[in-house]
Amino acid sequence: MKHKAIRITLAVIEAFVGLGAIGGGIAILTGAFDQWLSLAWLQGTPFSDYTIPGFILLIVVGRAMLFAAATVFIQHEWAVLLSTVMGLVMIGFEVIEVAIIDRNTQAIIPSTLIQQALMSGLGLVIFGLASCLWMTAYREHHFPTSPISHA
Repeated sequence: MKHKAIRITLAVIEAFVGLGAIGGGIAILTGAFDQWLSLAWLQGTPFSDYTIPGFILLIVVGRAMLFAAATVFIQHEWAVLLSTVMGLVMIGFEVIEVAIIDRNTQAIIPSTLIQQALMSGLGLVIFGLASCLWMTAYREHHFPTSPISHA
């Protein structure tokens, strides 16, 4: 199988991020994090509570990331592109989280900052690995590298 090490690494990271996002989404939706998540941090945002962010984390990030992990070994370009997109989704989720939550100084706690940096970094690694895989496995399908002969 082509690029097996990259695909294994990508699947492991995506599964880790996906399972963490599903766990975090469920914890937010069931109220397990209520003692750490103040509703005051959401003032001035489109959210009145953490329900929508919890569903986004659970479904958009978690479920889609696990789907990307499950399809990474399929020898189709769309599977690699899905992983590339999911890396960007992870980065985007963290950027939005920082913009919404971290603008409140009471919300800035070391564990949250570490989690945001870790997940952003893993999103970047997913994007990088998937992009590398696409460049080496599928790029020539769209951008031929051999010279065109004119007969």
